[in-house]
Amino acid sequence: MWSSLRNWFVSRLDPPGPRFVIHRRYAIHLPVDIYDEQRAFRIMTYLERRRLLRSGMLLRPHPASLKRMQLVHDPDYLRALQEPGALTPILGTDVDAGFQDRYLDFQRYLVGGTLRATRHALRRHRPAMNLGGGLHHACRDRGSGFCVFNDVAVAIASLRAKGFDRPILVVDLDLHDGDGTRSIFAEDHTVHTLSIHNRDLDSGGAVASTSVALGTDVDDDTYLAAVREYVPRAFADVQPGLVFYIAGADPNLEDRLGDWRISLVGLLERDRLVLEQAGHGPWQDGNIPCVIVLGGGYGPRAWRHGAALGSWLLNGDSFLDIPPELELPVDNYRRLARLMKNPEPRGRKSAPELEDWGLTLEELGGVIGTADELFLGRFTRHGIELAFEESGLMDRLRRRGYRDLRLDLDLDDVMGHTLRVRDGASDKALLELRLRQDRAALPGHTLLMVEWLLIQDAGERYEMTRPLLPGQQHPGMGLLRDTAAVLIVVCERLDLDGLAFIPSHHHLARMSRPQARFADPEVEGRFRAMARAVRPLHMAEATTAVEKGRIVDADSGEVMDWQPALMVIPVSVALRGYFNEGEWPARALVAAESQTTRLLPDPPG
Repeated sequence: MWSSLRNWFVSRLDPPGPRFVIHRRYAIHLPVDIYDEQRAFRIMTYLERRRLLRSGMLLRPHPASLKRMQLVHDPDYLRALQEPGALTPILGTDVDAGFQDRYLDFQRYLVGGTLRATRHALRRHRPAMNLGGGLHHACRDRGSGFCVFNDVAVAIASLRAKGFDRPILVVDLDLHDGDGTRSIFAEDHTVHTLSIHNRDLDSGGAVASTSVALGTDVDDDTYLAAVREYVPRAFADVQPGLVFYIAGADPNLEDRLGDWRISLVGLLERDRLVLEQAGHGPWQDGNIPCVIVLGGGYGPRAWRHGAALGSWLLNGDSFLDIPPELELPVDNYRRLARLMKNPEPRGRKSAPELEDWGLTLEELGGVIGTADELFLGRFTRHGIELAFEESGLMDRLRRRGYRDLRLDLDLDDVMGHTLRVRDGASDKALLELRLRQDRAALPGHTLLMVEWLLIQDAGERYEMTRPLLPGQQHPGMGLLRDTAAVLIVVCERLDLDGLAFIPSHHHLARMSRPQARFADPEVEGRFRAMARAVRPLHMAEATTAVEKGRIVDADSGEVMDWQPALMVIPVSVALRGYFNEGEWPARALVAAESQTTRLLPDPPG
């Protein structure tokens, strides 16, 4: 009896059958009329209406990090993607900077979806289907055909980095040649790429590849004959420990970009032939882990193949009475969200996504994405993360045990634009930074104002080897100077005069010396006088002394409390001259020498 109850609970938490990976960021409105941005959601809506989905079957991905991308893609290529016009040769049309950033974000979510599907396929030995992905035209150093990053290649490289050494088979049955994937693994005999397509897109070979070009105007019989010939042979030759299947819908006769005449029945027979080779037919045990990605499919009916394939995976029946059109009412997203495995915590700011996927009625009409606004009016999310990676900030966080890092932007705060780096496991902020441009704080100069800065080791796995400084809830991580260095580069890129902030405590001002000075020379002189009094003390001791009121004016005996005031790190020649020449240095020197300070002894107890 207890065994039956346990099995029932396990099945409720982790139901048998395939998994489907989907995220609201999969919906993006492309500037071309052949792309259905709601394709993934139409598939899931159809399956949900058929009552085929159970709680826990839907998985939500995270965007793949640039660190993952660097396992496959050339650093110069990743760096070039932040430049204006970088997507023009990939999309075939010009887009503005705001859309460019959204599209890169969209592609990173697709890569993250394939990564998550791969993890589940390997763990459960059941099919996992990413309702996106199949970005097979992306090469190591360039993108093409709407593909910026190669999701399958990134997933394979990630597995290899973690020690997975079994042979891998990529079965690419998209209409178009899988040239990018083949080129990436051209010298890798452990990854075999099989591509059956209309025409070859390159002449380059590979040490483990089967490339079959069938030409144009192909029908079901010709196509399925090729699939029956080459797919079983590839499985027999490779003996794969993992299969990636790009189940493109674009061979279908209704596809807007296709030049073949494959029926929906023919596509499903193709899918069955591939998946049964991996042991994933309705009555098979699933002996080879298999990751399915959607690949190509263009036009308003491209979703129908994915819906039929999902039906077959779930119960062995493809339900070919799929309607040609499918509307998506908002309440259906709420129902789909409840099928998510491990939904996001309700305490998160983004918790509304749990209820409605963050989609509004207007967005369902086709206007997907946020306003065309960049961080500080200049920087894309991709460019910011690239800068953090190249500066070493992200690696320093990883060395502290934070492997799953997430970078978020908030561009809606009236106080400034906010950047956060979070620990994906705990969702705690490791670095939080709010910035704005300021022209009033120091007349005649434009400054990058730090309204808020938080850098903390938010983990609970370390013993407290040193006391917390005032204002800290967690220990710091020694990244203040590194962060300041990145912000100075930001100032240079924006042609600003300097970096400005108001230190809330003595130790923050002390840590920023000697690069930073107080804008007011009188305040600068007062700080120098206080610094003389605590010079023999370590920083934590000095800060504690200031907080306890142990620094006094030697003449009057008045306690010299900490008084937060504007500090500036000069960047431009003009602002460096302001602090190094003229009145400011002379007035600061007079103010410092006119005050005599004394450090009172620390009272006992």
